[in-house]
Amino acid sequence: MELFLQVTVFILGACIISFLKVIAQDYPNINYTRRSRCDYCHRILQWYEIIPIIGYFIVHGKCSGCKNQIDFYNPLQEFAGGTFLLLNVQFGTLNYLPLFLMLIILGFSDAFYGYIYPIFYLLALPTVIWHFSTVHLLAAVIIYLTLLLLNNHSLIGLGDIEIMALLALIFDLNDVLRITILACFLCIIQFLFNKKDHIDLFPISLFQQASSI
Repeated sequence: MELFLQVTVFILGACIISFLKVIAQDYPNINYTRRSRCDYCHRILQWYEIIPIIGYFIVHGKCSGCKNQIDFYNPLQEFAGGTFLLLNVQFGTLNYLPLFLMLIILGFSDAFYGYIYPIFYLLALPTVIWHFSTVHLLAAVIIYLTLLLLNNHSLIGLGDIEIMALLALIFDLNDVLRITILACFLCIIQFLFNKKDHIDLFPISLFQQASSI
């Protein structure tokens, strides 16, 4: 019975990641009736092709129609999502889940379009309320105003500043610093592999490149 519940939670996590990716890709023009299609030939996918993780291996990583290679990041992200939700349930840290869901969908949005929609900050509201304290609020305000004043030449995106302030509403300053260092490290790795002409600080969520924070 316990194994069945674990498998169910894992599948749910994989499905959630797939769903958040679609939301990030379509927002704000979300079509709730649209069918999943191949990115190359735009053929409507069969039901077995959209099964999280397994669907990728059923079609051997290629579109059944045009035979183009499907990005391996898709099943990898779904696997990471399933593992992540399972760990949250196992360790009883579900109170952080709304925050992580927000970071994931913003990470996808940033990866697709290079910008994020502030409306998704509302997803983290339950976590903020759960961990709210006056000290955290003061730290968040100080971080936001300080970075905003120092950011005369737009060296840091406004979204990055807002995310750091939001994290300060939830975590201690030491934890915010650790998360920021991790984000910078991930950005350097991303820059080395993608050879972009700039570095996006936002990928605090590893799901931008296939896993979570």
